[in-house]
Amino acid sequence: MELSKVVKFVAKVPKLIKNEIAVQLVDSFSNPVSLQQRKISLEVRSVNNSGFLAWTFVDNNNGSYTGHYLAKEIGAYEICVSFEDKYLSPCSFWIYVYSSEYFPKAYNDTISVWEDESITFDASENDYFAGGTTSIVTSSKPNHGSLLQYGRLFRYTPYKGFFGNDSFAYTISDINNNSASGVVNISILVTPPQFVSLPVQLQATEDILSPRFGGFYGFEIQYSDPAENISVTLNAMNGRVFLSPMLMQFWQPAWSSLSVDVGEGDGKSLILIGCVEVLNAALQSIQYLGNKNYYGNDMIRVSTTNKNGIHDSHIPVVVEPINDPPFIHVPDFIILPKKGKKDGSLIFDKQRDKFEFSVGDPDHFTFPGNQNLFLISLSMEVNDGMLITNLPSNLINTTELKLKNNYQWQPLQTFVCISKHFLVKVKGVRLRGTIKDCNEAMKQLSYKGGEQGAVLTVTVNDMGNYGCYPDCQESMSVPLVVETTVNLIWRRPLSSFAAHTLGSAIVIEFIMIFFLGALLLFFICKCAFLLGNERRSRYTTDIKPSGLEKFAEPASAADLSRSATYFTACCSSPFLHRSQTSNFRQRSRRQSGTGNHSSQSSNGRCQRIPVTNFIPLSIEMAQRETA
Repeated sequence: MELSKVVKFVAKVPKLIKNEIAVQLVDSFSNPVSLQQRKISLEVRSVNNSGFLAWTFVDNNNGSYTGHYLAKEIGAYEICVSFEDKYLSPCSFWIYVYSSEYFPKAYNDTISVWEDESITFDASENDYFAGGTTSIVTSSKPNHGSLLQYGRLFRYTPYKGFFGNDSFAYTISDINNNSASGVVNISILVTPPQFVSLPVQLQATEDILSPRFGGFYGFEIQYSDPAENISVTLNAMNGRVFLSPMLMQFWQPAWSSLSVDVGEGDGKSLILIGCVEVLNAALQSIQYLGNKNYYGNDMIRVSTTNKNGIHDSHIPVVVEPINDPPFIHVPDFIILPKKGKKDGSLIFDKQRDKFEFSVGDPDHFTFPGNQNLFLISLSMEVNDGMLITNLPSNLINTTELKLKNNYQWQPLQTFVCISKHFLVKVKGVRLRGTIKDCNEAMKQLSYKGGEQGAVLTVTVNDMGNYGCYPDCQESMSVPLVVETTVNLIWRRPLSSFAAHTLGSAIVIEFIMIFFLGALLLFFICKCAFLLGNERRSRYTTDIKPSGLEKFAEPASAADLSRSATYFTACCSSPFLHRSQTSNFRQRSRRQSGTGNHSSQSSNGRCQRIPVTNFIPLSIEMAQRETA
């Protein structure tokens, strides 16, 4: 066992720290000897050894053994290691115990760097060392990057395209030649997605989704991790960004991982989440729609985000204007106060009326130039009566009038200005001015007319203004005209409920009259039908024709008397009975020459009446000619 020895110990150690001693046991042939930890002991030969603790050695299963000790007090300790009562060389050796402030301390560092970028740092900046001076004596080589040392500074550069974790170790030494080691852990972060292709400028049209088909082209993102989900947020300052529905109609199975969402708050943001390949395909279907009636220069902010950060880009958008029609805000009717019938009643009173009485143009709200350059044409005309208004003097050259009993517009020829205003009393007035001037003229408008009121016609012409400035000369369009009518009345019309009630009553009355007329017509027809049936039945019952006589033999009075038949008729009225009897008698006498009187019944109301057999007229004439 002469070859066995103490292979590792530290001469300077701090107190109250567990320190290590390593022993190597070999036989005479230098073969490692195991399972002998109980036979190894640590001895302290110093006088003051009460503050020294030692632990049993531990077998490392390779012939080496590790022991630990701890010194509670500062001082020098003479130590020997024995095996089976034999001391191992060196024996003895001295260990000097110091306070913890005497030794340097190297703390592990953690830094991060973006992929494809370098970082410079001082690893000993957070380390402790006595005397204020230290040096880095050694350092290991990282596995996924290059490391350069400049004194106490390190410069680390990850390999191109690598992202993840890397590390290296270093050792520092102070003025007392004490050393300490630390580890630097490096996180190589994937940079947020960046656009390698981005449109310089986008073109759009006011109030129209642009482009109409498909989307804007030129968007492309580059990202190192093709499998990681990243997000792209698009937000327009004066509009909204949409995803073309064409993408939804021709959805590819590979795009099933794409998530589309809107941002919180106003919901104007479009958020796309997915891998880089899916996002690049989705970005080809981006569409833009500005706010209502917005035109001019807008900006789309595009933010690409991953777990490590965010990257912003801005794309300018030029929104071309279009001509929007003007608008007129007036009610259907206005009730004028009766107290002003003779001198003229103010049509709109701000304190009296709750409705809106004004004109405007949507292009005027976002007009970037001087408001006095945005002009419109306003005309107001009544079919009966006169209009009275007070206009500012700056509208003299642009005011036209329509006089009573005249259908042509005429320029203003005579006027009187008082306090830079002039008064007009005409059937119609037309002026060209700013929207403010036109609204002031409407507020000053009064009506003077008859009892029936009038119809006020208000017409606004936007003069073809796009609202653009200062390039309106190149963007003029066909003027847009809006016209509306207002009924000027002196008394309040029927309410909707009363009108509906009156209309319902009229309808119900018409229906009742119709049914009564139909019922009356039914009974008239029924009575006529019954009377006709009664007459036909009476004629059939009262008159029974006999057989025709021979044409060669004329009928004598005796034959007619013999051939006469009798019938009994019961009449409810004596007068009717007498008249019927008389008629039958007269006809019998005319045909036969003799008449037979019927006998009356016992009650005087029923009688037998002889009735002759009537011969047709043609047969009778033939008989007469033969005779």
